[in-house]
Amino acid sequence: MRRTSRLLLLPVVALGAVLLSASPAAAAPSDQDVAWMQAAHQSNLTEIAAGQAAQQMATDQRVRQLGQMFIDMHTQLDTQLTQAAQQIGVELPAEPSASQQQQLAAVQQNTGPAFDRAWVSQQLGSHQTTLAASQREVQNGSDPMVVQLAQASTPVVQQHLDELRALAGQYGLPTSVDAGSGGQAADDGMTALGWGIAGVGGVILLTGSAALVRRRGVTAA
Repeated sequence: MRRTSRLLLLPVVALGAVLLSASPAAAAPSDQDVAWMQAAHQSNLTEIAAGQAAQQMATDQRVRQLGQMFIDMHTQLDTQLTQAAQQIGVELPAEPSASQQQQLAAVQQNTGPAFDRAWVSQQLGSHQTTLAASQREVQNGSDPMVVQLAQASTPVVQQHLDELRALAGQYGLPTSVDAGSGGQAADDGMTALGWGIAGVGGVILLTGSAALVRRRGVTAA
């Protein structure tokens, strides 16, 4: 874990060079750039809060270590992000989305080993969503500074995700969830898992409707 933390410092330190080397944007950041910055900021705030919860409630030392890592690394990520937002005039949310707050509150309803498992599971989905959103910004963003921030943060989030997957596997938990389109937290905080559940519900509804139509056709005949 300590070795991983040292490795994670490299891309985060590189973030400092982004603000120094990136030239001022020729135009205002696009809606995609703004949405990613706002979502990334809310994700950072959420991971910091989750890390603090792990420090207070986790029974597994590995969870506490991950929690501290998230506090340290997401604080550094957010410092760079906040500086960039100020530089290009993007207003950031003051707190995590309502959905993110509800998810963390639900995790904190657990105690003992149940908290550890719930925390790892929730953080796994959260980091997958964050990673997908950053990859989308790299592909579709237009402001050079924002794109560089997304590029620099991606390996950090990936390392966190790798740590979570390893721990999830040891707990016998699923090591991944459907991250969908990346679920920008700034839009409505809907997580990829939530969309997956909604999708299953939609399939069931459509299947039931089709069966009802067939039944009516048979009756009419």
